[in-house]
Amino acid sequence: MSDFTSGLFTLKQLRGLQKLGDILMPAGHGFPSFSESGCIHQVDTAMGSAHPDDIRDFGFLLLLCYYAPVTVIRWIVSCADHAERFPNLLAIQFRKLNIGIKGVVVSLYYSGKVGIGQTGSPLDVIEFKLTCKPLDQ
Repeated sequence: MSDFTSGLFTLKQLRGLQKLGDILMPAGHGFPSFSESGCIHQVDTAMGSAHPDDIRDFGFLLLLCYYAPVTVIRWIVSCADHAERFPNLLAIQFRKLNIGIKGVVVSLYYSGKVGIGQTGSPLDVIEFKLTCKPLDQ
């Protein structure tokens, strides 16, 4: 990732995204980890149409992930996964957090796009190929 820069996020935020992504998408069963997939190179494309406030707020979360120990990040992800366990006001925020985190990480991981010098993607592992054919007239 050292040769990659983003127009939306700092290097520390990108490293926080890699840390978060590797927690949600670890390597195993033939799948690459989030960081091994190289999909982080597509983050500006994935986030480019987001509202500037959402980009800023997601950047704060990524910065937190950069500085926080993995156990704290796992706890945050677990709270977001189990939002129903919390009082309604907290549950609402954890559900939003869950959608935001997983929306970005999972979308990047399964985008089919790989980083510079990377070969293969998680879509290759599941043998997914999307093709579009015109309807016969």
